[in-house]
Order: sequence, then structure tokens, then C-alpha cells
Amino acid sequence: MKLYNYQIQVAQLIQAGKNIILQAPTGAGKTFAALWPFLESWEGYSKPPFPKKCVYSVPMRVLANQFLAEYDNIINNKMVLAYPPTIKRQTGEFREDPEFYRDLTFATIDQVLSSWLIRPYSQSKRKWNINAGAFVGSYLIFDEFHLFDPDSTLPMTLHMLKTLNGISPFLLMTATFSGDMLRELATELNAEPILLTKADLADIPSQNKRRYFHTVDRYLVGEDGVFVDEIVAAHLSQNGRARSLVVCNQVERAQQVYQALKQRPELTGVEVRLLHSRFLREDRQNIEKEIRHEFHKEEENHVFAHDSMILVGTQVVEVGLDMSSYALHTELAPGTAILQRAGRCARYEDEKGHVYVYPVEKFAPYSGKESKQQCELTWEWLQTRDGRHLDFEQEQALINHAHTPSDKRILDGLHGTEWDLRTKIHALW
Repeated sequence: MKLYNYQIQVAQLIQAGKNIILQAPTGAGKTFAALWPFLESWEGYSKPPFPKKCVYSVPMRVLANQFLAEYDNIINNKMVLAYPPTIKRQTGEFREDPEFYRDLTFATIDQVLSSWLIRPYSQSKRKWNINAGAFVGSYLIFDEFHLFDPDSTLPMTLHMLKTLNGISPFLLMTATFSGDMLRELATELNAEPILLTKADLADIPSQNKRRYFHTVDRYLVGEDGVFVDEIVAAHLSQNGRARSLVVCNQVERAQQVYQALKQRPELTGVEVRLLHSRFLREDRQNIEKEIRHEFHKEEENHVFAHDSMILVGTQVVEVGLDMSSYALHTELAPGTAILQRAGRCARYEDEKGHVYVYPVEKFAPYSGKESKQQCELTWEWLQTRDGRHLDFEQEQALINHAHTPSDKRILDGLHGTEWDLRTKIHALW
């Protein structure tokens, strides 16, 4: 299978015994870069020997579901392996590998860390001490780690990796982290930081796209009502198959926007869908399946059911949904969240899209001191670049502007509480 230059670099470093922190934009093939060293060495021999077990940790179960389906297809249908690795997922929803016994396990971070603390959610008390051993000598991957809680899952993950350093090779990866945070964590974990360059990105067809960012001077949802004029105008101006995505910060606001769009006579014939975390599991899965199909990249054999569709959602669309829209309308959020959402606009090769960012009257759920500051700095930076196309280098500049001050405080907090955390973990052990 053809690899990009940076994917080859990752494989060489990991197989040489290095640990890695990787930052690359959405759609650049980070997941394959992380898994290729494991898959390549599965039936062969590598020097030094590479683990025959991999635990792939994600912050959300929808990612575990997506990766399981994707890599089950790659391993069993695209790779020629005499004895392919067994693949399972371990989440609160699908408990397929409670002892982390399988060759490749996609698991949510809560399942991994509870097992590391010898309090596994997946086991009865008499089996508590079994799971932690599964990580010793395994290849450990932590994806989307910018979503880890800085007060809980992030420091716990760092403790785990420091303890296993030199025993278990690991790779942490993200699409969005400030440069200072990336370098500091790499030093802390004795890992190699890899941040993709313009030359790396030029080698990746999916990065050949243009995404323009705009700031809108009206609240999407405010005390004076719901403003959807910009959504309607931008959607109706699309040529051919029209696809728009609207992301609100809270379920109630998403519901209001959805109802407002459903009532607009100009949108007669346009399919409008709503997706948020409060749907029943089966209903949500059905909506996600339809969205993946209808917001899919255009391919010769792919038949779309609708010519025009708008999806209104919440943060649930930020990760885990392989989809692309031509227009994204989003409420203001921290820079990393804005760019995660933007990854669902003009996602595929040669696409062009527009991202519209709306101010918010109330910052919830980003009303904490750090999150609110990140939102304010994000808005400040975007306003000075209104209407411009942002490439990965400029997106990184946004993250550095909006997140470096709070990232420094987070790092200081991690260092200040490290001894107390270690003491508590040892007490559990």
C-alpha cells in the first residue's frame, strides 16, 4: 500500500523504538500512519521486535465504531495476510474485549484508564488485576488526545505513558494542539514531535482543497430570536448537490435552529436533519448512517438519495463522522473545536467550502475561565482574517494564538499536581 512520506517517517521511528507525538490535519491519514507499523510487522520480522498487540484509545465511542469497520475492511479485504489479527472494540456500548485480550482493540479512554488503575469498568472485582498487564509491552495509540480532560484523562494518560516508557512503544496524535503544548509534552514523555510541513501536505491529495473562513455579526440564537438567513442564502447559492452543516454549542439551540429552518418556505424540497446526543441509540445510529451516505465524497458508483440537505447538530459531529459539506455554520467555540468542525467542510480532494462563525450571547458549555478566553482569542484572530482561505500553517497560527496562554497554565497545573496524582494511583494499586 502506498504511504505518504510522513507515514513512512512515523513507521521508521516507531519501529526503531522511538515514541511519537504526531500532529496532522483532518483527512491526512493519521490513523493509518499510526497503525501501519503494527500491520506491517504483523506477519514479518522487525528489528527490534515489534509488539504483536495494539490498543488504540479514543475519547468517543463513535470513533471506536468507525475505526473498527474501516480497519476490519482494510485488514480482511485489502491486505493479503495468511493469519490476520483479530480486531475488537471495547466501549461502554460494545464490550467485545473486556480483558484486552485481542490483537487489535479499539477502546474508549475510560475503558483503558480504568483498567490501568486496576479498577476496570469491564470486569468483576475478582478480575480487577488482569487488565493492566495487557498494556505492558503492547503498542499503545492515543487518538484525538486534545479532547482529553486536562484535569483527569490527560494527566492519567501521561502517568501511564511515563510508567511504561521503554517498555511499551506509544504514539499520541491530534489535529489541533498549540506548538508549545506539543513540544512540552514531547519533552515530558521523551518522544519525537512530528508536525507536518508544507512539503508533507503537498504529498497528500486530500489536502488539495480550499476553505474560507467568515465571521458573522449576528447571534445564531439570541434573545431576539433565531437568525438563519445566512444559512439559507449560503445553502441556496450552492451549485449542484447542496450540502450544509450547522453546529450549535448546546442541544436546545440546535433544536431552535432546526425548527427555524424547517419553517422557511425557501427550503421546500431541502432535507433538514437534526443530530445530537439525546437521541435514542438506534435513532442516532440511523441518522449517522444516512449522514455518512449523503455527505459522502462524490464517487462513480455512489448514489445519493437527496440533491439538497442541511444537517443541524452539536459537538457530536466534531469527530467520528466521515462527511463533507460545502458550507459550515458554527457558533463560536475554542479554536481547536472550530477547526475540528471545519474538518467536516471541504474535507475531500479539490473541494472548496466556506466556514461561517457566529458570536455567542452565552458561552456555555465553554463558560469556564480557560475556555471562555480561548473563545475570545479565537474570535479576535478570525475577525482579522475574515474571508480568507486558511491552510494548515495558518490554522496552527490560530491555535497558537488562542490556546498557548491556557496551555501554559494547563502544563503548569499538570506539573504541580503530578506528585499528588502519583500518590493516589499508587494507593489504588
